[in-house]
Parts: sequence; C-alpha cells; structure tokens
Amino acid sequence: MERLFDHIAALSLTARLIYSILGIVLIRSAFRLLERTLPPHFGYGDRRYHIRKMVTAAAYIIIFFFITILFADRLKHVGFAVGFLGAGVVVALQDVIASLGGFIAIGVSNLYRVGDRVQVNETRGDVVDISMMRTTVLETGNWVSGDLYSGRVVRIPNSVVLKGLVFNYSQGFRFVWDEVRIRLTSESDHQHTREMLLRVAKETVSDYLVEAQGAWKQIVENYRIENPVLEPTVTLQAGGGSLEFSLSYLVDYARRTTVKDRLFTKIVDEVASSEGRLQWASSSTIVVVQSAPADLRTPADLASAAGPIAREKGQSADSAPPQHMS
Repeated sequence: MERLFDHIAALSLTARLIYSILGIVLIRSAFRLLERTLPPHFGYGDRRYHIRKMVTAAAYIIIFFFITILFADRLKHVGFAVGFLGAGVVVALQDVIASLGGFIAIGVSNLYRVGDRVQVNETRGDVVDISMMRTTVLETGNWVSGDLYSGRVVRIPNSVVLKGLVFNYSQGFRFVWDEVRIRLTSESDHQHTREMLLRVAKETVSDYLVEAQGAWKQIVENYRIENPVLEPTVTLQAGGGSLEFSLSYLVDYARRTTVKDRLFTKIVDEVASSEGRLQWASSSTIVVVQSAPADLRTPADLASAAGPIAREKGQSADSAPPQHMS
C-alpha cells in the first residue's frame, strides 16, 4: 500500500488529471452495467428501485475516495483556500444547499416516498423518483378531469418542501372523502331519492369500508382526532324550485374518478327507471328579441313597421266628419 501511495505521489499533475478522468469513466461504466443487470434479480417495485439507488450511491462514494486518494498530498495544501472560498460557495450555491436540506428533510421526516401520491404547492401526482436535488412526479389532473395522468413529468426542487405545502394522499390513511351532487325537481320524491343514493353508494364503495375502518384506527392511535362517519351520507338543500342532493362517501384516492363514474351511471339508471318519481331539474331559457336601431333598419323593415300606423290613420280619417270651409 505504501508503494502505491509513493507511486501516486511521484505522478505529475497532468498524469493525475488523466488518471482521474479515466477512473471516473471506468467506475461509472461499471456501475451503469450493475444498474441494468443487478435490480432485476430483486423482484419488482420498491426493492428494485432501492437497489438501483444503492448502486448509484456506491458509485459516487467510490469516485469520491478515488479522487481523494489520487490528490491526497495536494489537498492538504489547499485547506486554507477552501476555507476562504467556503463562504462564497455557500452564497452562490444556496439553492443547491437548500435542495440538499430538503432531501434530508424528506428522508428524516418521511414526508413522502416513491409511489406516494402527493401535492406540492400546485403540482399533484405520483412520486416516481427522489434524488438529492429534485423530486420527480408524474402529474395528474391539470387539463384532464379527475385524477387521470396528464402525461407530464414534473421535477420539483427539494427545497420547496422546506417552505411550501406538502399534501400526501398515501401516507397512513389512503382514503379521501368525495361527493357527487344531483339536482331534481321539487316534485320529486325526496325520501325515495335519499334511500336510492345511499343504496347506490353502499353497493359501490362497500369494499373500501372495512379497510378504511382499520386504517382509521391507526390514525386515531397516532393523532388526537375525532372519529368521523365513514359510512356514506346524503344531505339535501332546497331552493330555486329544485332539490339538490349531495352524496358524500369514502374512496381510495387512486380510484376517485372510476368510482364517481360508476356512481353517476347507476344514479342515471335509477332516475330513468323511477317512472316519474324522480325528475331532473332543468333551467328554462328566455329568448329576448330586440329590434334594430332606426339607423340600421332597411327600407323593407321601415315599410313593414309603418304599415299598421298608416292603416290606423286611414281608419281615423275615414271615420272623422267632413269639414266645410267658409
């Protein structure tokens, strides 16, 4: 080992730079090969992802030690310069340092993990990668309805989590409350409507209730919180000559759009087969026809408008008694 260090110390700066470039290229190539061949032997999902991340981290650690050993005798002479430039580097790279701090906060505080659905400020989607600088999210929503994927990949600086809002749909309790609203005429049977909505909801979301109740027990053990109603509920508001029903229910966050489609489909079928007991509320439209200004009317319009007036004047002239001049 001493002979190896003596050999390295005898190398010129140019030779060391060449060796460092060649070493980095060889190390990165070897570990890129491991990234492609090693993870498939560890199954799917999180395990494969974590193995790939461990291989990448090992590559950076080996490169760091390689450069340190190669330039060890020269690094001890630049300690003062590094300390002097440290303050400037901190100012110039404050965003980078903040992102590194955010990366540590994500891991230590367990804000989210790969596979979680999150909303960071205005961006919502599924986390597909967490690096030291950025979090990669596959976006949902935006110009598409519900929770469908938009197709965009969003890279969010990790520094955002230190000063912004982070919503996690998956952590602890993966269920959310959602609702559908329908408007019926005031003549509709409101009691039958309430029973129909509750029945349709229980048929559609009953599979989630047992799992949701078990998950909520864990939430209650970890946080001081009241026990909410997990069963579907229906509320009614009347006004404007119509009845508005709101159906609230619990659903898996990843299936909101699918469940809402199933609910509306069943509700529409129930209203259609109610034999008039349930009727959709519709708004009437009043069409107001205004005449064009006088300076924009055509001669034909003026003639048609003057016709009745001329006839009225003719009738009054005929009915008036004749006048004799003296």
